Amino acid sequence: MKPMDPETNVMRTLLVDAPPEMVWKALTEPDLTKLYMGAILKSDLQLGKAIQWFRREEQGSHTLVAKGVVMAAQPGERLRYTTYSLNSKLPDEPASHTTVDLHLIEEDGGRTRVELWQGDFAGLPLATRRTRELGKQWVEQLVGLKRVSEELAQAKAA
Repeated sequence: MKPMDPETNVMRTLLVDAPPEMVWKALTEPDLTKLYMGAILKSDLQLGKAIQWFRREEQGSHTLVAKGVVMAAQPGERLRYTTYSLNSKLPDEPASHTTVDLHLIEEDGGRTRVELWQGDFAGLPLATRRTRELGKQWVEQLVGLKRVSEELAQAKAA
């Protein structure tokens, strides 16, 4: 297996001071995803089923911002899905969809290591720029995931 090209793949790792089940909850519950992603997740997280993210508009309506298909959903362990951003300016066809893979690995002391991969952008227009921009977005979203997960864990412990 050849190593992944960091120019066309996003790879991030983050340690969260919360157990995997709290991170999973923050990752998959719509009321929690909107706190750090700015979008509400809609999916029953079943293999082959749709996964969608909606932004709530000021007038109360919901606008679809991204969509994909669930490839794996193992509660507390792994979420893998294809994704297509509606504002990508790319045609909505399989070649324009990328894959997101999130692994939750239990660490000592009730912590979770979150390993994220999104790719491969090779073959898409402006691949390196897209990779860099999404890498920055993921840093912000992972920091938000960490904050929400840790708040959940603290609330449960209280």
